Parts: sequence; C-alpha cells; structure tokens
Amino acid sequence: MLHYRTILNKQSDNWVVMIHGAGGSIEVWYRQVVDFARHFNLLLVDLAGHGESGAIDMTEGFNFPQAAEQVMEVVNHLKIKTCHFMGLSLGSIVVRLIAQRYPERVTSMVMAGAVTKLGIRLQALIRIATTFKHILPYGFVKRILAEFIIPQEKYRGSRNLFLNCAEKVSYDSFVSWIKLGTGIAERIKNLFQEQVSIPTLYIMGEDDALFLRHVRNTVSRSKGNHVSLAIVPDAGHVCNVDNKTCFNQLTIDFIRQVDTSVA
Repeated sequence: MLHYRTILNKQSDNWVVMIHGAGGSIEVWYRQVVDFARHFNLLLVDLAGHGESGAIDMTEGFNFPQAAEQVMEVVNHLKIKTCHFMGLSLGSIVVRLIAQRYPERVTSMVMAGAVTKLGIRLQALIRIATTFKHILPYGFVKRILAEFIIPQEKYRGSRNLFLNCAEKVSYDSFVSWIKLGTGIAERIKNLFQEQVSIPTLYIMGEDDALFLRHVRNTVSRSKGNHVSLAIVPDAGHVCNVDNKTCFNQLTIDFIRQVDTSVA
C-alpha cells in the first residue's frame, strides 16, 4: 500500500485527498495543511516511487489507471466513503481517472496546475531525457525539466521544492512517470474532454506558461456550470506554493460551497 498521512478534524466529516505530481511527494502540500485542517480531514498520499512509498514495480507495467487504483486502495483502507480530491500537475490526471472510475466516491475535484494536454515542446524534451537517460546525469535531467516547467526566477522556491522532493525518487521511477505522460498524450487530452457532472475547480497560476492555455480550452469546452477556472496571481505552475494565501482561500471556499450544496 502507498505511504500516506492523515490529519484529522473531529469537527468535520469531510475529507480532502491531496495527490502530488511527478517527482513530488506529500511535502508539496506543506503550505496547505494548516489552513485546510481547520475545516476538513486530510489524506496526503505519496504516489508509487515517490516520497516514502516503495519503488514502482515494473514487472506488470505501470500506468495512470494503476496509480488511481493505488490511491483508492488507501481511501478504501481508511473506510472513507466520499471525498474531495485535489491533484497537482500530473496528479490531476490521477484525480480525473478516479472520477471516471468511481464518480460516486468523488464529491468534487480541485485541479491545481492541471495538465490537460502535453505540448509538443514538453513531449520532445521528455523524449530526449528518456532516450539518453543512461548518458545524462539524473540531476541534470531533473534540473532541465524543472527549469522548463518553472522558468521564472521569482518562483525558484517552487523549483527548489520540486528538486528536493525529486531527490527521493529513483531515476527509473522518475523516468517511468514522465514517460507515462508522453506515451498517452492523446488519451490525456481525450480524458479531459469527457463531460462530467462533478463540481470541478481548475486553479492555475497566472504565469503558468506551459499549461494555462490548454486548461482555458478545456474549461471553455465544458458544458454546464459545474466546471470553473480560478487564476492565482503572482504564481506559476506550482501555484499552491507560489501564492498559498490566495490558493488556500479559493480552494477552501470552493470545497465548503460544494459541501453546503450537497448537505
């Protein structure tokens, strides 16, 4: 079972499950824990090969649906019937797959720095990194990807957090995760084009140069009023870290509003 951490709020019956992205860990949520714990029970999960979770077992292959099932294994283990899911970066794909497979278990979705489509440049960079993984030093590959996704110097704190978390991820696990994205790029795009009735908030940094445009398109194609987009000022791709005050307020307000509507 994946490594996880729970933070309980005895005054609340509502759960928020937080899922990090490739190269991350539960540490990426450190600026959310205090504020969110005032309102909800929290479940933070280390995905396979990340943080304190074991290495990825490649004997039967590894894919995003498997990652979704592993997260749900933890949810079921804790006997959580329904919950709000929050995904960061590639973690948004895991959340979206959980909603596709278990819609009755998902009260709402928060997609932070969502990856709804992989651009050509990013796919090309990942192909280079995976092709030459036995030649290029691991640290070099991580830094190049980090600087490509978070290029702005004013967000170097988020970039350094990613690099620090990635220290716990083996090269093979890291490459396996990023290869997943390029391998199913078209399926990712189709996944987010599917219409869902679950309340969904996409929350993006205003300076997220790689993914914000794609998310705008995803939201514009959504039917109904259950899907919304919030832009976090003074924030890049890792918007929950760059501007935690705005991020926390917007996401907590969204989740509490959903809880009120379904009560």
